Amino acid sequence: MPNKGVLCVIPARYASTRLPGKPLCLVRDMPLIMWAYNGAVAAKVFDAVCVATDDLRIHETVRRFGGVSCMTSGSHASGTDRVAEAAGKFDFRYIVNLQGDEPCTPPDLLAKFAANLDKLDDNSLLTCVSNATIKDKENPNVVKVVCTSNGEALYFSRAPIPYDRDGRGHKGILVHGGMYGFTAQSLKRFCSFPEGILEKREKLEQLRALENGMRIVCLMTDYAYGSGIDTPEDLTAFRKRVEGPA
Repeated sequence: MPNKGVLCVIPARYASTRLPGKPLCLVRDMPLIMWAYNGAVAAKVFDAVCVATDDLRIHETVRRFGGVSCMTSGSHASGTDRVAEAAGKFDFRYIVNLQGDEPCTPPDLLAKFAANLDKLDDNSLLTCVSNATIKDKENPNVVKVVCTSNGEALYFSRAPIPYDRDGRGHKGILVHGGMYGFTAQSLKRFCSFPEGILEKREKLEQLRALENGMRIVCLMTDYAYGSGIDTPEDLTAFRKRVEGPA
């Protein structure tokens, strides 16, 4: 039986479409991936933290900055598949997939997330949602989600869902944050399924879970998801936040 601890895995790849080499971009002389890594360690809610990558440059950089990194296959269809390979090298009850391009995830959110992992069974996963802003609604890079009354996901989309028939604007629309929690077994179950039709259409891996009858428990947060670093402009804005004006 796996122990009762929590492993945090941060998947990282070099070939980002909109910002190539993103994990190694320097901010205050530290690569972006280490901002996420150090934030996860500093939260003190995980029993271990590890970067999972298929790129030797990222692997060696993480280790040079004092982090733990695992080399994984370059053929994975999604970040979660990469997380699963890395998690297989350890022995933990729960696995958290933390995005490396959300370097400012608050420690109290990580603590809240870890505290809710015990809601999971081996056919479910945990993620975060928050209220959309006006800009989020029409932005296809910000993923929207609709939920049941008990907080489980019905569907995720890059489109503005639910459809705003009465012109109510962004109120009531929820956006999805790309942090996931699994039991060791639910992670294996997720990765046992082939890439689904909806997943291919929307380019959203979480739809693979819904297509195969897994439950996705959504944790409501106040964190402004949609502020991740995906483009050169996002990186410039983050540098200004932490470095101050030039």
